[in-house]
Amino acid sequence: MRSPSAPVRALVAAALVATALPAAAQVAAPALRAGDTWTYRMVDDYNKQVVGDWTRAVVGTATGAIRVDTRFGGATSESVFRAPGELASGVLGDRARGTMEPAFQLAPFPLTEGRSWSQTVVRTDPVTKERREMLVQGRVRGWETVKVPAGEFKAIRVDRTMYLGDYDAFRGITVRTETEWYAPDVRGPVKLIVFEEYCERRFGCPMGTHFPGERSTSELTSFRGG
Repeated sequence: MRSPSAPVRALVAAALVATALPAAAQVAAPALRAGDTWTYRMVDDYNKQVVGDWTRAVVGTATGAIRVDTRFGGATSESVFRAPGELASGVLGDRARGTMEPAFQLAPFPLTEGRSWSQTVVRTDPVTKERREMLVQGRVRGWETVKVPAGEFKAIRVDRTMYLGDYDAFRGITVRTETEWYAPDVRGPVKLIVFEEYCERRFGCPMGTHFPGERSTSELTSFRGG
């Protein structure tokens, strides 16, 4: 079973604005509070079976160091954000974790429909101390109405593709595509779809030869404000 902790970097991108926003409105960075807690149900998109529930909670909001814990199946991982949407350290996938310099921009606040961004950062692995270059490319789409177990929400869609820099002697870089729907009412996403693929070096990583990684959908089941 693949770790669900990777979605953590998506979950700080939200906004404190009313639900009935006009399509052209900007979504400002959220004012996160200690105690803010989101619970999600993850489904494996290969077999459509429920993997389980996972939670993320804001545990500290010091300037330049917003600490967020993600819990699943008795395990907890911590991420630190320099600002909402800017991951300074944490987990990006099963094979990609560590500190990022500069902070990895997962959501370009303020979110504005049609806005795109691209950024390259260097990730330092906490165990091997290797430094790996990563790339994120994304675009803010439009407003949509999304139904999840927690209810119906007006949310703005954000797409991003990340090249995780997790290559080794046997396989190439994992390409991770995420689609998120941010609902201002809950200061966070209500839905996240993850699609990963990678190539194996034994085949020379030719174009079009890819193997599947994580494929999952997480939907909000509850939110508790701090």
